[in-house]
Amino acid sequence: MTVIDQIFHKVAEIAIPHFFITVEFSASGTEMPEHIEAFLQEKYEAILRGASGRKFIYKEGEWRLIFTFFPTDRVVDERYALKNKVQMINKVQMKSKS
Repeated sequence: MTVIDQIFHKVAEIAIPHFFITVEFSASGTEMPEHIEAFLQEKYEAILRGASGRKFIYKEGEWRLIFTFFPTDRVVDERYALKNKVQMINKVQMKSKS
């Protein structure tokens, strides 16, 4: 199992009630990050205290991970919708063709 697979498994095992958490890898390393669970718990508590952001950047060693908290009890906020990412990718592809 690769370190990236281990990270996916670790995030899936962490109990964060009422949220689905995604992870994007903007920079990778070779060693397993050790403090992901504490980081996610801290951000979850910040959300419970009223933090409006749902996207958090975690850095440890060479790793740079972007975690997004999606509430499981309502529709995804428009700014986090997958369609926005697809539209951005299409725009980039169209620009590169010209």
